[in-house]
Amino acid sequence: MDYLYIDEKGPQETIRMTNPYDERKKIKLGNDNMHVYVADLIKIDEESLHEIEEKYKLLEKEYMSSRNFPDNEELKGKYILGKNFKYGIASLKGRELDFYISLFDLLLENHVDNLLFSINKMSLVADKRLTSWILKLEEKRFIESARLLKYSLVKYMEIEASYSVIQSFFDSNKGNREVLTEIQKDMAAFVEKNKDIKRMNVQIKEYKKLIQTIRNTKHLIQNTPFDEVTFDWNKVSFDIDLWITEMSLANKFNVQSSELILDEGIPLEPFKKLNFQSIKLDEDSKNHVGLRISDVLVVISGKYISKLAIEHRYDKSNPEKRKLLPNDWFQLDEKQFDLLKKMKKYFFPNDSTFCFIIDTYFDDALLFETYFRYIGSYESFNDYKKHLETHAKKYFELLFRNLNSKWITAIENERGIRKVNESMIAGIEAGIIRPI
Repeated sequence: MDYLYIDEKGPQETIRMTNPYDERKKIKLGNDNMHVYVADLIKIDEESLHEIEEKYKLLEKEYMSSRNFPDNEELKGKYILGKNFKYGIASLKGRELDFYISLFDLLLENHVDNLLFSINKMSLVADKRLTSWILKLEEKRFIESARLLKYSLVKYMEIEASYSVIQSFFDSNKGNREVLTEIQKDMAAFVEKNKDIKRMNVQIKEYKKLIQTIRNTKHLIQNTPFDEVTFDWNKVSFDIDLWITEMSLANKFNVQSSELILDEGIPLEPFKKLNFQSIKLDEDSKNHVGLRISDVLVVISGKYISKLAIEHRYDKSNPEKRKLLPNDWFQLDEKQFDLLKKMKKYFFPNDSTFCFIIDTYFDDALLFETYFRYIGSYESFNDYKKHLETHAKKYFELLFRNLNSKWITAIENERGIRKVNESMIAGIEAGIIRPI
């Protein structure tokens, strides 16, 4: 028997526009203040369960006693990291650093498999109005890639879109064609304002293509009733199903002899179709070490994704300047370096493709993945510290290469999908392709 435990960070059943309007956030982000929903799932086999539970309880006890926690208090990831995470692991010291080192040693030594995945909230806003139109354009071959168009529009909405555009998405009195017209006008104004900024040449070129696509095809969009933007649990279940399929093909998992344990607040319905032998709903993490481990994993990964995204945003008051991560993110001592290496090995193992699943708009998640892969590329701390002054620049260069690589792969995959399923929408409806 295998036991699967899942916890989440940044959950929101309903997504609304900020009120009063916040230019940076644009949409309400919930208690976790995250632009993305992040979930972590761990798999513990029956043979290892007791040992892992006992060792983790001891780890919890040692940490909590060092901070004089009340006896009935439950240890949560947010208590461990607190305000000691400004530059991620580079800001982590002492007992907090030791806690996470011991945790990842425990997980790696016991071969606890992991799935980490993220869903962008602004992408869900776009789904409500635009995704059916995007898939129709791909089906009719008006565009090369449905994913690329969706990615470009969500990135624009997340960073550049004006108040009038965001407001139009949430205005039930406006039709979908009116929303596209609002985007078209806003993008045209952005292009005119920033056309002479060299750093934005590629972005301006892409926006001009988007304007042309909207102008030529907005008559094809259907007006559908708008009520509210809700979370898409089908994306969650698809991501888990993809990971399960990979694990099963590697003979590491059998869904028919497994139990899924859901933390409080996670609904049952999306997981019914995955055919688990047993599903436990609304479980209290006090009763499950696996849920407590999943919590501390999703908190550290979710915080990393959010903080890296914030740090990487360019300054709109100085758009000419390229934004690099502050070098503080790379100022590591040897223990911090070793922990990051362990985290890279755990979250991104070489024998798994679907251990980390990202959304169609994936910039925030890619910043996270690239950060760990970059630091993990150094064999030793001595080698790493020789290049302290150039890490930010090298990280940016790797990020740029990874972004291009993702898009080359995505476009090639779409071409393959069209050969087999004729269109993206046919593949999605058949359950073969992840909803965009």
